[in-house]
Amino acid sequence: MDLNDALGLCPLIAILRGVKPEEVEAIGDALDAAGIAIIEVPLNSPAPLDSIARLAARFGNRKRSAPAR
Repeated sequence: MDLNDALGLCPLIAILRGVKPEEVEAIGDALDAAGIAIIEVPLNSPAPLDSIARLAARFGNRKRSAPAR
């Protein structure tokens, strides 16, 4: 899925500013359940690369399709 596909599913980007790595998976689960397909972790967050790695490991292979209209 590319950026345009993801934005077509949900035109929002969740920005997890200041979130700790041990919190990102639960937040990611909630965002995924809400249909949000794009998550940003700013590099000024605590241990951002760890947070990104955790999210990628948990959600990186997800495939979504557009809702039926």
